[in-house]
Amino acid sequence: MNSVKTLSPERIAEITASKNTDFSDCLLLTDEELKKLRPRQPECFKPTKQAVQIRLDADVLAWFKGYGKGYQSRINSVLREVMLRSEQV
Repeated sequence: MNSVKTLSPERIAEITASKNTDFSDCLLLTDEELKKLRPRQPECFKPTKQAVQIRLDADVLAWFKGYGKGYQSRINSVLREVMLRSEQV
């Protein structure tokens, strides 16, 4: 898995101050537009997990388990995809 590298404030200042950097073609986003952005690489997004008890139809659970180990992660991925789709304008 690729690790996400973040830029330090010092590096950002260095890049911004560089005379070879032209930001004139960069989009300026409003705070509202920034709030709507979602990560494009979900594997880099590591939210806090919370243990819950949920009742699923037996056939649905059997279908997910039929793909082997990691069925809970697959269920979570499907739920996340539905959640993200419902948030789109």
